[in-house]
Amino acid sequence: MPKLYSDEEKKNIIAKLKKEANTLMQEKGVKKTTVDELVKRVGIPKGSFYLFYPSKEMLLFEVSQDFHEHVDEYITSGFCKIINSKNKSMDELDFSDCVEEITDVLLGAMEITYHSCLRVLLIPESMKLILSKIPNEVLEKHRQEDRHIGGELFKGLSVKNGMSLDAVVGAFMMIIFGGMYKREIGENNWKESMRIVIRGIVLQLVG
Repeated sequence: MPKLYSDEEKKNIIAKLKKEANTLMQEKGVKKTTVDELVKRVGIPKGSFYLFYPSKEMLLFEVSQDFHEHVDEYITSGFCKIINSKNKSMDELDFSDCVEEITDVLLGAMEITYHSCLRVLLIPESMKLILSKIPNEVLEKHRQEDRHIGGELFKGLSVKNGMSLDAVVGAFMMIIFGGMYKREIGENNWKESMRIVIRGIVLQLVG
């Protein structure tokens, strides 16, 4: 019979499971991240795992969403700081003089992505393994929320330039997820190379 845990113990175990899931996905990939290894690292019986998550895939999905939200919050916070520093509303601000600041925010978001499980989940096979076990209602809820990521921040710029908001958000996400090619680009050149790409798209957006 699974052990009973206090609310505080549950909170700590969930945090540990998420931390180890993030680490294991980066070390071994999705397929080789197992419940056996997770509970061993966290120090709980295998049966207790299912008190917290119905499946390994649900845990991995939740971890990926946590990092997804972290990246979104980083971008949102960075963009808001840029706006506030100019003492103008978003409608009044001329973003053409904020190219370097916007570029820095997006580069930072890309680095967060690279050093998390999101880098692994960019591999289609890995994401497919997780999504195949996630209930449709959970996926639909995620899709509804995902449509609004960065929306308010980029809406004004995209409308101003006659660009599709979905295309703008997609372009930025492609840049952020480009961090998975750090090794191929080269450790010494990676950051500067990606900054050049990011800056080019930002120039198109604010031009």
